[in-house]
Amino acid sequence: MTRSLILTTALAMFLPGLITAQRRYDDPPPRGDRGGGRDIARVIADCEARTNDFRRSFRHASEGGFRDHMRLEDLNRHADRLERTMNAVREAWNRERNVGRTRRYVNDALASGQEINRALARGRIHPEIQRQWSTIKIELNRLAEAFELPRIRWE
Repeated sequence: MTRSLILTTALAMFLPGLITAQRRYDDPPPRGDRGGGRDIARVIADCEARTNDFRRSFRHASEGGFRDHMRLEDLNRHADRLERTMNAVREAWNRERNVGRTRRYVNDALASGQEINRALARGRIHPEIQRQWSTIKIELNRLAEAFELPRIRWE
């Protein structure tokens, strides 16, 4: 009885604060927002920078010769698509600052990432490219979380 009274009292005290503290991501953050919009912009910038670096490193590594030309073409196509979709994420976020509307572009970027991951899983790749890709997978999951999407289970 005492335990349930304490629990009920604690819930009554803390629940209203938790409910009002929840942020709605369908609306753009208000001006002067400390965090929200800037945090998302930072996640986007980090992910975009890493994917751009990956694309450049991949191009450089593939110039040195690649035995499987079909795989190389797939990887190039997927890396280009990831770079384009991350640019679209950045542009959409900068234009509207609306999580709901930008989420579509984030989904496209995540799908591109999954295609690259499948292509890379089919064989060995330069260790530096593999290291960069491991970092990008973390960044893509941060991006998914920022836009309230499920994290990708990379396999």
